[in-house]
Amino acid sequence: LSLFLPLLFLPPLLSLLPLECFQCNRVNASGVCETGGSTCQTQGSQQCFLRRIFENGTLSYGHQGCSQLCIPMKLFNPSVIVEYKCCHDSPLCNKF
Repeated sequence: LSLFLPLLFLPPLLSLLPLECFQCNRVNASGVCETGGSTCQTQGSQQCFLRRIFENGTLSYGHQGCSQLCIPMKLFNPSVIVEYKCCHDSPLCNKF
C-alpha cells in the first residue's frame, strides 16, 4: 500500500502537456473575434480561460486565451457581471 500512496499526490499528466486554446482579446456577443483571433499553447501549469462580461443581464463581450493564473469565479456589481471559466481537459475547451 505504501508504494501506491505517493502516486495519489502527483499532478495529472494532462496538466503538464501543452493544450491548444482559443485566443482573442475581444469576442463580441455573437461569438465573433474582433481582434484577429488565433490559438495559443499552454505551457507548464497554464490553463485555457474564458472571460465573459454581461451588462444589464445581456452578454456584451468576452476574452479568451492561455493563462498562468485562472480562478473560476463570478464578480457582480449592480449592472455588470464578469464570469471567469478555466479548463484544461480538452483542446479548444474555452470556446466562447
